[in-house]
Amino acid sequence: MADYQIVCVVRDEAGDIEAVGYSPYGGSDRYDGIWTVEEACYAIEQGHRLYTVSPSNDAEADLECYQAEGQQRIRTKPDQTTDNNLDSLPECEVG
Repeated sequence: MADYQIVCVVRDEAGDIEAVGYSPYGGSDRYDGIWTVEEACYAIEQGHRLYTVSPSNDAEADLECYQAEGQQRIRTKPDQTTDNNLDSLPECEVG
């Protein structure tokens, strides 16, 4: 199993996360690929670790999947740091 740092997000018009940009190398601010929420959740189910990193103190937060309004969603697990959640990540430059 592998670890993947999530470094950016892709949002739909409503502002919901529809995809995440990942780096298999960690410590990177550039992404190597983009997974839809469904693909990211599948990776987690297969035992891969997806995580974010706080820019202020390097605290890591693992991602988890959940259901909301009949859709699969993704979020960081709660921890003591607030700047390592998905809302703090920049938009992925797509295209």
